[in-house]
Amino acid sequence: MIYEAFLETVTNKLQEALGDAYQFTLRPLPKNNGVTLDGLTIQSPGSPVAPTIYLNPYYEQYQRGTDIHEIVLDILKLYRTTPSPTFLQPDSLENFSELRSRIMFRIIHSASNQVLLNDLPHLPYLDLSIVFFVFLERNEAGQMTALIHNEHMKRWNVSVNDLWNAASRNTPREYPAQIQSMADLLKEIAQKNMGEHYDPELIQDLLDSDDAAPLYVLSNSNGLYGASCMVYQNVLKDFADHLQADLILLPSSVHEVLLTPNLEDSSYEDLSSMVTSINRQEVSPEEQLSNQVYLFSRKDGSLKVVSNAPELVGASALS
Repeated sequence: MIYEAFLETVTNKLQEALGDAYQFTLRPLPKNNGVTLDGLTIQSPGSPVAPTIYLNPYYEQYQRGTDIHEIVLDILKLYRTTPSPTFLQPDSLENFSELRSRIMFRIIHSASNQVLLNDLPHLPYLDLSIVFFVFLERNEAGQMTALIHNEHMKRWNVSVNDLWNAASRNTPREYPAQIQSMADLLKEIAQKNMGEHYDPELIQDLLDSDDAAPLYVLSNSNGLYGASCMVYQNVLKDFADHLQADLILLPSSVHEVLLTPNLEDSSYEDLSSMVTSINRQEVSPEEQLSNQVYLFSRKDGSLKVVSNAPELVGASALS
């Protein structure tokens, strides 16, 4: 079955399962870094929220041999087990005062998201952009968020600064920053994967044999869009003071940033080449943050780009 027929078949079978009272809208939606996914929005009667389910990964399952009936059942299960946010009333999304405490921010790459940014309120930040979303719910299945578009800002009669004032307070509270040494993170991964065969002394010996500069992982408490923590007030300053060194920031993905002390022999261009190579080979296009290397100065508390890397990331870099 070709992709277009798959989309139509899945939509029709879901309509049959849920009934004519439900409205379905299937459309391509621009995502991060030039990625476009086909989203199926399901509007149930009387609900203020219409969740969107992306069908692209389900087609990949179909190509690997999963039966179309099983795929439809999986989508139905996902839809039915994702409850509507408990705080929402029919007019809640129209009232900014009710949403103010739920306005959050994340960061994306500017040059690779020009089309997307045309429709989003945003603030420039180095080669990145700060964009905003509404945090709706978090449960065992994950979290539910809604990206804020220009039409929302107009409907609420607010400015980008209003969004920033709310988000800069809310985001560090809802998604607190965490910094963990790479050594400790590798120990956790080894212990999880090795189970009863985990040998802490062996792992420590392996880590002690590495003479490279220490690496630390900056993210947030749930690991989603944790690179935004580099914008939090005093997070970099406090850690730089702790290490008594300026910090090099390596953008691992939109979910985390690697930190390392700025040593005399540090080559920003070599590090940038490494980041660019990892982005192209290891990080999915939608999750790439930047190819650049950043430097945080303890002296003046500034963060700046110190490399000259390829301008685009993700799918935008391939087009």
